Formats: sequence, structure tokens, C-alpha cells
Amino acid sequence: MTPAVMAVLAAATLGPFTLAVARRAMCSLWLPGRTETTAIVALAGITPAFAMHGTRTILILLPLMLLGPAAALVDARESRLPDVLTAPILSTSLLLAAFAGASGARAVAVAAGVSGLAIVLAILSSDLLGWGDVKLVPSLAIALGQLDVLLSGLLRIVALVGLTAVLVGLRQQRGVVPYGPAFVVGTISVSMGF
Repeated sequence: MTPAVMAVLAAATLGPFTLAVARRAMCSLWLPGRTETTAIVALAGITPAFAMHGTRTILILLPLMLLGPAAALVDARESRLPDVLTAPILSTSLLLAAFAGASGARAVAVAAGVSGLAIVLAILSSDLLGWGDVKLVPSLAIALGQLDVLLSGLLRIVALVGLTAVLVGLRQQRGVVPYGPAFVVGTISVSMGF
């Protein structure tokens, strides 16, 4: 199956799935506009197509590809990453890492260390890092660690968080910066090599 066909099939199935999951996880009533719908459907379609270059990559990224865009969308709309999305991403990431052997075990150990740092940051300043972000961090670290791109992934995520902060600052005086979109897009993009 070619990447273009895979992208169309994924967009047709995962796009509506992502929108439905995000809408169910939101606290407020939300009807997506054309721009949001197009962005989510494109992300849902492009991600599996690029990940097809390696079965190992797609397995490692599977939890993040299925629920990550919905979590990012909820965070962008409501400034929160709900447990109903972060918990299955983490549990599935841990399960897949358990079956990955030594590389999975190393990735879980690295994720424990990175998660510890995230917890310390959240305790020191809840304005810097929210608890939803802390719950998403281990899944990202497991994926980045298994694919041996942890450092470049962290750098990409920091750059995207900075860009998000600038964009939020331009739109609002004292807006909350949602880290979820930067976390998800940064992890997936680095893991796929672009």
C-alpha cells in the first residue's frame, strides 16, 4: 500500500475518530470549524502514512497516533489533558514497551527519570507544567527512548512549546500555553525523521 493511499484511508477513518474522541473528552460543548477539522483530519491521515516506513516505528507510536491528536485538541481548546486520554496512551505505551525487550526496558527507565523531573517542575511551579502534561510525559519519553531520539525529541518539543507561547501571546495578553499539541506533534515528527 502506497503512503498516499495509506494517508487517505487513515484520514477517512482516524480523522473522524479523533474528532469524536476529542469532543467526548471535552467539558464544554464544541463544534469544530473547518480549519480545526481539516488540521485534525490531515494530522490523523499523514501520521500513519509516514510511519509506514517501519513497522517498529508504527507500533511504538500507535498509542500516540490514535489518541494523541485528540489529547492535543482538548488541551488547545480547554487547557487540560484529560485522564480519559492520557491513561490509555500511557498504559498502552507501557504494554508495548514490555514486549519490546531490552530497548523497551531502557525506554521505561528513561521515562521514569524524565517523569520524575516533570513532577519536580510541576510541584515547584504549577504555572510552568500542569499535571496533565506530567501524565503525558512518560508516554512521550517511552516512544522517544525506544526510537533513540530522546534528546532531539526534547529539543523539538521545547522549540514547539516556545512557538506556541509566542502564538498564544500574540492572541491573548495572559493566555495559558497548551503544551499538548507541541508534545504530540514534536514526538511524532521527530520519531518519523522530519
